[in-house]
Amino acid sequence: MLEILAPLATRAVGVDQSPQMLSVARARIERIGLRNAQLRQGDIYALPVEPDFYDLVVMHQVLHYLDDPLRAIREATRALRPGGRLVIVDFAPHEEESLRSVHAHRRLGFTAEEVAGYMTAAGLEVSMRRDLAPEPGEGGKLTVSLWLGRDRRVIADPLPLTAREVA
Repeated sequence: MLEILAPLATRAVGVDQSPQMLSVARARIERIGLRNAQLRQGDIYALPVEPDFYDLVVMHQVLHYLDDPLRAIREATRALRPGGRLVIVDFAPHEEESLRSVHAHRRLGFTAEEVAGYMTAAGLEVSMRRDLAPEPGEGGKLTVSLWLGRDRRVIADPLPLTAREVA
């Protein structure tokens, strides 16, 4: 995701708990020359990022590994600036039980209502949801769902005293 989003941002931060995944990501961002991307090792339930700072947080194919998706979404929301956006990409409900044993999936996808409920409980407004079904003939079995949530908080920054008009 950093490879896709970093060129659109002044700063992009990737977080993973696995040193091995961070090593792979580091080699990739160095190879393609992303100078505005950082990588940090951290726990999804206690992200090593500044609070109320990020315009966009992306949780890509993460929730199905977690015991407590709501807690992770709340933590991602903590990192958003008021009005910021959270994108969640994960599987729609499916029956591929082998993913539990082969890839340590704890959940076999999520319904639209589940993720919308998590986002609402975390203080986000769900502004979009899309399902991306596998294309016939391409061998894919699982539908991927995308959710976009917006932090409902707003900032009412007062103008500096020198810029105010008085009536």
